[in-house]
Amino acid sequence: MACAHCGDTGWRLAQASAHGEGTLPAAVVRCECDETRRLSELLDAAQIPKRYQHCTLENFDLPAGARELILAHRLAATYARDFPGALADRDRTGLLLFGNVGVGKTHLAVAIAQHLLERGFACRFADYRALLKQIQASYDPANPATEQGIVAPLLSAEVLVLDDLGVGRSTEWAQETLHYLLNHRYSHKLATILTTNLEDAEPRTARMSDGGEYSAPGTLAQALGERLRSRLYEMCVFVAMHGRDFRRETAAAVVR
Repeated sequence: MACAHCGDTGWRLAQASAHGEGTLPAAVVRCECDETRRLSELLDAAQIPKRYQHCTLENFDLPAGARELILAHRLAATYARDFPGALADRDRTGLLLFGNVGVGKTHLAVAIAQHLLERGFACRFADYRALLKQIQASYDPANPATEQGIVAPLLSAEVLVLDDLGVGRSTEWAQETLHYLLNHRYSHKLATILTTNLEDAEPRTARMSDGGEYSAPGTLAQALGERLRSRLYEMCVFVAMHGRDFRRETAAAVVR
């Protein structure tokens, strides 16, 4: 049904108003339905999975005494409110949320995006592992999707949320693909919000049964390589998020 005020044109006639001794003539102004339509289009384009569409800054779980989570939430709220000028270091326009599983990193990243969408910024959500699989599938001649068609929206989004960075087996191809995406966004000063279960630490070595050593997994440097790790330092403010695994605790409570 067409808007009763503007007939879906996006513009409506404002009423004339008194001004001093005279009357200001009626003016054409943006209709409220245009803002609603714009927000709906932004939400659709953001491709936030249904599982996370409920995530807001207001319903983020903040247990008493969880200092890192409280600080992370405070930074996220400031970032979402003041974007694009929220960070003191203007060269680092993004955030990297890292910590153990189940503490709410994805919730907080999506909550920032939801708030920015309401403010009219174009955001895009992508799962790291799913993204790599989509790109690989595009190499099949029978697949109508193309690598450029998959990557282009992520290159140009005002704000990109890249979830679960470093999940899965790290390959040279995966690292090059990620570097291309992140380097483009860095060069164009586009904000990128990333989440990862990997720790920001120097590569650890572990000893094998035969006495040899190998680099143990679990760090950004090991999964992404030092070049990408360095680029992330230039792009993002690193935000530690460690705490209890809320997903495990919720599941245990249901069983009881």
